[in-house]
Amino acid sequence: MPILKSFLKDGEAESYRNVQVKFPEGRKAFHLGVKAIMTIYQSDDGEEGGEGWVEKEKVVLSDYETKEEMHALMVEKGFQLKTPEEIEAMQQQMKDEEDHSSSDDESSSSDDSGDEL
Repeated sequence: MPILKSFLKDGEAESYRNVQVKFPEGRKAFHLGVKAIMTIYQSDDGEEGGEGWVEKEKVVLSDYETKEEMHALMVEKGFQLKTPEEIEAMQQQMKDEEDHSSSDDESSSSDDSGDEL
């Protein structure tokens, strides 16, 4: 499971075009043994960029043991790897969001006793 977690959390899955990783809120799902599922959608009219999306397939990711198997799965399902420039921009965005989140946490946890001078 650590390899799968790394593949999902470190942005490797999102290094493919049209892939977005979402995690359930809270740790309850983790403790209930909920498996990582990849849901593949396709345009409801079969054309790229269509108006609506319909579920095409679900894949249980915990069935894959190595990152190589997960990358092969992505290619098998028709996902294309982003360019190095797109991946670098995505990684920078993830870092910026993480930095912003960290600064929000720090400012909300600062000690404010409410005393006025």
